[in-house]
Amino acid sequence: MSTPSTRELINASMAFLAYTGESLAVSSNTVFETAQLFNKLLPTYPHLNNDWQMVWGPALHLSDEIIMKKQANLTFVVQSRSTTSSYIVSTRGTVSDNIWEWLSQDLAVDFLAWPTPESTAITPYISKATADALSVVLKTIPPTDTPFGFQPLPGAGQSLASFLAGLTGFGPIEICFTGHSLGGAIAPGLALWFKQAQGKAQIPNNKIFNPMPAWDVNADATISCVSLAGATPGDTVFSQYFDELIGANYDRIFNTHDVVPHGFDELKQLPSLYAPDIALEELEKLALEGFEANVLIAEKKIKSKFAELPNSNPFTCPINMAHPSYPSQALYQHIDAYEQQFGLPDNF
Repeated sequence: MSTPSTRELINASMAFLAYTGESLAVSSNTVFETAQLFNKLLPTYPHLNNDWQMVWGPALHLSDEIIMKKQANLTFVVQSRSTTSSYIVSTRGTVSDNIWEWLSQDLAVDFLAWPTPESTAITPYISKATADALSVVLKTIPPTDTPFGFQPLPGAGQSLASFLAGLTGFGPIEICFTGHSLGGAIAPGLALWFKQAQGKAQIPNNKIFNPMPAWDVNADATISCVSLAGATPGDTVFSQYFDELIGANYDRIFNTHDVVPHGFDELKQLPSLYAPDIALEELEKLALEGFEANVLIAEKKIKSKFAELPNSNPFTCPINMAHPSYPSQALYQHIDAYEQQFGLPDNF
């Protein structure tokens, strides 16, 4: 990867801003406290030049754990002040201590048929993990009841689809979807979901998402995506379909030493990823082998394979022996490497 472009820098900043407030205790005020933190960070955050303002959200999903609720997916929309036709939709990666999110949105490797317009002859497949995450993001709405001492959230009461629909019909606009980690798998899914529904496309009822409301009937919006550190969201046909619709408007950024972008189509590369300096422990090898077996079973069911999305833009962060175990090195390469590459503060 060459020196990051302005577009990549801005989207990387938005992707990492989505982690804002993830350590806050869960209460009825959490999303409002997160919005306060976000609005304090936004004017001075690297690469943004005080040019962006929140116009929808944040929308925060809370998952049920065994004894308490946990923060999970968070999504927001910002608009450029200098180019008011430009919007970015950013969605959060996995909250590190949310076991539900790990199991349902990261590691569920079964495939589901991707719902396409009736005119589409091919059948793309998406991983159940990414499908579940997309479904949550599309259904989570900023609350309308504002606690005392807080400002109302922009777009309160509107779904993401309804809000974006309200932006169209007034001339050309640009909407870029971004995210890091789990967000880096969700963002391409969102981009494809909205792109294929432009114009007069009719998407039938399906088992993954609510029916898509009519939106952008004049196809005024240019849809693009910048994803960072995302796992493979779908199969070969999904990748081809995505390329046909999004194509050159997509930028897949990943660190070659990052474990996550190797899932799920390049799992066999993981044992030697940090060789010869760092190796997997025996229990870690067994866990990886078991996961690989599950992936193979899922692929055989649909007679297709996981396939990375097009337009890869990799960089390589050197192995840092201050993190001598495989898990600690993997975490460093998945978080710190991107912060260093894009000159971002440590939000974690």
